[in-house]
This record gives sequence, C-alpha cells and structure tokens, in this order.
Amino acid sequence: MRLALAKVLIISLLLPVVAGGALAQSKKFTLDDCIEMALETRLSIISARGEEDRAKANQRWALGSFLPRAQASYSYSKSKTFDITSQLYSPGVTYPEVTQEDQDRTSKSLGLSGSMYLFNLANWFNYFGASVDNAVAHLDVISSEQDLIYSVKSSYYAFLASSENVSVQEQAVRRSEEQLKLIQSRYDLGSASLSDVLKQKVQYGNDRLTLLSAQNGVTDARAMLSYTIGLDPNVEVEYSGDYAKGEYTGTLNDAIGFGLEHQPGLLSAQKALKASDLAVKSRYAEYLPKVSLFGSYGWSDGTSGDTVTYNLSSKSRTFGFNVSWNIFDGFSRERNVTNAKINRNNARAALSDTRNLVSQEIKTAYLQIQILQEQKKVSQENVGAAEEDLKITQEKYNLGAATILDLLDAQVSLKEAQVSLIKADFDLNLAVARLENAMGKM
Repeated sequence: MRLALAKVLIISLLLPVVAGGALAQSKKFTLDDCIEMALETRLSIISARGEEDRAKANQRWALGSFLPRAQASYSYSKSKTFDITSQLYSPGVTYPEVTQEDQDRTSKSLGLSGSMYLFNLANWFNYFGASVDNAVAHLDVISSEQDLIYSVKSSYYAFLASSENVSVQEQAVRRSEEQLKLIQSRYDLGSASLSDVLKQKVQYGNDRLTLLSAQNGVTDARAMLSYTIGLDPNVEVEYSGDYAKGEYTGTLNDAIGFGLEHQPGLLSAQKALKASDLAVKSRYAEYLPKVSLFGSYGWSDGTSGDTVTYNLSSKSRTFGFNVSWNIFDGFSRERNVTNAKINRNNARAALSDTRNLVSQEIKTAYLQIQILQEQKKVSQENVGAAEEDLKITQEKYNLGAATILDLLDAQVSLKEAQVSLIKADFDLNLAVARLENAMGKM
C-alpha cells in the first residue's frame, strides 16, 4: 500500500507540472494498483478505520472502570502580614510608642487519594459490550473495503469495456470507409447507383458519430475510475488493460454456505445483536448495589515567624469501603432497560434481514453468472456468424445479387455483435465480482 500511496502523491503533485502528461503515460496502473490507491485515499475507508480506532478507545475506557482511580494534589503558599498601629494624638499629651513585628507565614500540603470498585456488575457487561463493539467496527472496515473493491472493479471493467468499444467502432469506421470507396468506384464505372453511394455516406457518417460517442465514453469512464480510486478526474492517467478474468466453479449451496459464514456485514450484524444483549444485562445490573474501596493520605506543614518556636505539621491516613444502592431514581433505570430492549429487538430483526439479504444477493449473482456464461457463448457464435454474413453479403453485392441495404444491415449486425460480445465479457467479470462481494470473498 505504501507503493500505491507514493504513486498517488507523485501523480497529484507532479503530473500537472509535466507538459503533455508524460508522467501519466510512463506508467499504466493495473487493477491491483487501483484497488490499493482506493483503500488508501477514499473517505469511506478512512471513516471506517477511524470508527474502529474509536471503538478501541472505548474498549480501553471500559477496561479502566476496573482499575483504581488515583488523584494527587500539592499546594504551597507564603504570606506576609504588616501590622500598622494607629494612634490619636492630642496637643500636650504624650503617648507611649507601640510597635509590633511583621509576621511571615508559609504553608505546604500534599494529598494522595484513590478508590476502586470491588463489585459493580454493570462494568463487566459494559466491558464485554465494548469488546464486541470493537469487533463490529473491525468487521465494518472489512465490509467497507470489500464494497470499495467491488466499486473499483466495476469502474475498471466499465473503462476497459468502453476502450474496447472504441476499437470496435474504429473498425466499423474503417470498414464503412472502405465500402464507401468501393461503392464510389463502382458508381464511377456505372455499376452502382447514386443512391447506393449516398446511403453508404450516411452510414459512414453515422459510424463516425458513434465512434466519437464511444471516445467520449472512454473519457467519462476514465474520469469515473479516477474518482473511484481517489484521483483528480481532470488528471490524465493511463490504465492497463491486463486483468485476471474472474470465474466461480462452486455450486449455489457452496456460495450461500460460504457467505453465511464469512460475509462481514452479516458477521457484524451478529456481533451487534450480542452487544445489544450485553447492553440489556448492563442496564439490569444497575439495580444491584455497588461496593467500592477508598483510601487517602494527607500531609501538611505550616510555619509562622520563627520556625523553632512555631511549627505546625500534620499527617493523616484514611481507608475504608463504601456500599451504595440506588433505591429509586425517578424511573431512569426503567427507561434505560426499555431502550436497551428495543435496541436488542431491532438488532435481532436486522440480523434476520441481513441473513436473508445475503442469501438473496448470492443467489441473484450466481444465477446471473450462469446466464452471462451462456450469453457470452452465444455472442461469440453471433460474431462469427455476423463476420461470415458480411463476407457473403459483400460478395453478393459485388455480383449484384444483394442491395446496398443488405450490405448495410450486415455491417451493422457485425458491429452490434462485437459490442454485445464485449458487454457480455465484462458483465460476466462484474457478475463474478458481485458474487464474491456478496459472499465476503473479495
């Protein structure tokens, strides 16, 4: 992943500076490269991993409820008092002089205290629940990664399909152009009508328009793929056409069985139900008494004036245990129990729905693969038949046994057969990826 991330940074920082996009053309990114980039840059993955970190922090916090709470304090102060003697003077009266020394006071204190629960059943359920939540967050990361991998494959296959479609359309344009030249020469020799020439020109124009549309489709597909993997869609990046064709050889029951055991979304729903059940037990545990142990140590020292004659210091130690029992709290516990039960019921229903959805998605994808496998075979046969039909129609037209409309129909049929084969091929790969995603096998 580090290599993929380095590629992303190089492209993002240097590619706009290099004239003509030379850097983008120096490297073609494979499907694996695209997947690695997406797993490093996309928001959904970053967010899911952040939630996993949050769940780990919550688990540590829940563990801390079993550990002692400790506090320490220290204070220091120094003060100085100035005594001023006020006297009222009357004329002709002599008063004795009154004076008092200034006083300095210093005080210091140190305190240490600690406490911990000896019995609080709710803490155990909270900790187990936090552990399950951590497992749920990890499964959610895996599920997000698999969904993103499927999205990348979908965009990648769409780009390759559009690229191959351009090749088909280019062949159609060249074929149409050659036909136009041939018919034009036949018209010049008087063996073809002007109508044939005009019809072929129209076909040639239509083929060029279709080619332009296909080229625009490649641009759109490339931009969508770049966005999917977290790159700037305006940056021209080259993608490799090499990829491993997907296939699945197992049975439907094998696929469903694997999915019910490994699909991360389903496993997450199972963990979520367990966490909600622990939450219910934790709320019920609030009805039980709590026992805690506490202790403290204190030291203080104070001096005033001459520390030899005036020095105050003290030490104290305290320890004990405390039992608390919440008898009535205004139905707060009852409300918490009710909410926890509702969440558990929702989690149970969500698990059932998720299990059924996983089975349904696996079955749909599996059946779609079977259809597309047969469709691909038919499309391959159709291409061969269309090529032979065009060849025969061309010979008939040259001999005057076929019309220009017959020739145009043969040309269009071949192009449509080729496009259908491309679509069937990539649809089959996408269906396999959809099945793997539904099974949790990406």
